[in-house]
Amino acid sequence: MTEIETFPIENTRRLQFNWLLPIIWQPRKTFSRVVEQTKGTWLTPLLVLTLVAILSVLAAAPIRQSASQAVPQEPPPDFQYWSPEQQQQFFEAQTATSSPVFTYVLPMASALLKIWLGWLVFGAVLHLVLTLAGSRTSMTTVLNIVAWASVPLVLRYIVQTISMLSTRQLISAPGLSGFTPAGDTTLVHLVGAILTLVDAYLIWQIVLILIGLKDLSGLSTTKAITSTLIAVVISLVLVALPGFAMAQLGGLSVTQPFFFF
Repeated sequence: MTEIETFPIENTRRLQFNWLLPIIWQPRKTFSRVVEQTKGTWLTPLLVLTLVAILSVLAAAPIRQSASQAVPQEPPPDFQYWSPEQQQQFFEAQTATSSPVFTYVLPMASALLKIWLGWLVFGAVLHLVLTLAGSRTSMTTVLNIVAWASVPLVLRYIVQTISMLSTRQLISAPGLSGFTPAGDTTLVHLVGAILTLVDAYLIWQIVLILIGLKDLSGLSTTKAITSTLIAVVISLVLVALPGFAMAQLGGLSVTQPFFFF
């Protein structure tokens, strides 16, 4: 009776805001409710993630705009040999980086993609790996687990937003990107994009996923851990690639890639 009062379930409701705090403080009991659901309950955590991500973009936009204006990009060594049209295009590109498209629109679009598409990619990869490991759980259940295990990422966005507002500086080296090997090759940039995704919040998310998978029948602890880690590695590479490609095409450094964690 106590559990029912603490974790009320209404089968007709898709929004379960009353699970947000319990998923942090009482994850095992909350995930037992998540796993029981036969329909999608993933909408609530993704909506909250979307909201805090948008707020983070809004907080970073003025800082990004000021930084692009204060530190103009140095022309290449052979700039004096360029045609007047090419030189004009270079200066126009510099101006464009401080426009609302680069400071608001593109970061916000990237934030939405990394949350929604990233959740779907990770959920699909995890479901595939679990199926190969012998699990017969449904795709809906796995997507629910992945979504609710993403609640710690709300705290990540909040911490980053507070940091940017207080220091007036962008998060220059999130995650383990500070350990990126030296060099300017494509592989080094890709490794840096992947390491940006790895932090304490990712580890927290993995732990919550394992708690959620533990309630699934027919899945041993070893298989759950192995399957989750395999899915994490595959998804890190897959989800880092789009942001890495966009940064390479735009000539930008990969400091905030397209990530789902």
